Amino acid sequence: MIKVQGIDHAAISVKDLETSLKFYTEVLGLKITEREHNKPGIEYFLDCGTSLIGLIQGRKEEGEHYLQNGGFGGNHVSFRVPTGEFDAAVRELKKLGVTITFQKKRERSWSVYFLDPDGNKLEITSWPEEDR
Repeated sequence: MIKVQGIDHAAISVKDLETSLKFYTEVLGLKITEREHNKPGIEYFLDCGTSLIGLIQGRKEEGEHYLQNGGFGGNHVSFRVPTGEFDAAVRELKKLGVTITFQKKRERSWSVYFLDPDGNKLEITSWPEEDR
């Protein structure tokens, strides 16, 4: 049996690497990592806690495949924030004009789903019981 320790990274193919880099750094506050080699114009890896998010310049000839509901392939990437910062994060997304597709505070988890510049579905999640 393989003994997985956690998520190392998730990679997302994007239409315009620089536009996406700006979104992920300025809206979500991620920083270009020093742990992994980056290839400007081709790919960037961004620190996300102990994991990385990879942004990869997609090839136009490959067609479109988004992280969205339905179909096969990826569905979304979720970023965790402390419960005390959840509402401020939602306000910031709205202030910046980011498209929000769903928002709900459940008993165990709080979620807000939104789209990046390529229409990839992302989520911010908080876990109130765990944050107490």
